[in-house]
Amino acid sequence: MQEFLNEPSLAFDSWTQSMGQLLDGPSSVFWWPGLLIAGLAALFFWPHGRVPGTWLDYLRQLPLDAGCFLANSTLPFLLAPFFFWLSVKGSHLGIALTAGIHGGWDTVPGWPALAGCAAFAFVAGDFALYWTHRAFHHFPPLWRAHRLHHAPPVLTPLTAFRFWPWEQALHMSANILAQGVGLGLAVGVFGGAVTPLTVLGVNIFSLAWGLGFAHLRHSPVPLRYPRWLSFLLVSPHMHQLHHSDAEEHRDRNFATVFALWDWIFGTLTLTEQGQRFRFGLMRE
Repeated sequence: MQEFLNEPSLAFDSWTQSMGQLLDGPSSVFWWPGLLIAGLAALFFWPHGRVPGTWLDYLRQLPLDAGCFLANSTLPFLLAPFFFWLSVKGSHLGIALTAGIHGGWDTVPGWPALAGCAAFAFVAGDFALYWTHRAFHHFPPLWRAHRLHHAPPVLTPLTAFRFWPWEQALHMSANILAQGVGLGLAVGVFGGAVTPLTVLGVNIFSLAWGLGFAHLRHSPVPLRYPRWLSFLLVSPHMHQLHHSDAEEHRDRNFATVFALWDWIFGTLTLTEQGQRFRFGLMRE
């Protein structure tokens, strides 16, 4: 990572290379299998649904959304040394927290230990995102920045990247630090030789999230989960409620992946079949 400090052009070259793999790179948020699954799910779950807004509404927000995506996509490369440092410090903290049981389960064989290590990192990162999201709603200076994400009257997958770069950097920093803590905890439990289970170089849980859930969250497709599952996982419909401009939906459903955080900390609101929302800034 030090090489990015010594040669900034390497960061730019890595970013442009990632743009070339936007559709066919497994680590890309727009990897084509994820887009295909989201498209099929949209056709299945909303074959006759009326798309909210007009085509003009979608076209108006496209330049800003695309610009935010391009700007924020540079952050992992421009801030790579800092993110690496955060991950290392987080893992040191995780190891310290499990000092009394270090390697206690180091006899766990093969993929169960690898899956456990990947899960620790994924869950810890999601927990951090819940709290940074709440912070950007709670503190007025942060909310003034976060309003950008809630402003559009229509939702598309690109809305997920509609953040000021400094806000996105804060979310990413918290997520990476927490993932480091999760990896450190896993090292303490399973032993130092364990690494996260990956598929095509991507954390298996992150890959599953990207393929099955990510794109429809910011869309008008009202995909709901069974009631019992909605206490554990955030459905697209539940996140759409978070973008509602209605007063009763203010500051609800902050979680990204695990609705469990909203349930535990009192910010969960379940959705009803056929419920529709008007998106945009909350009416004040």
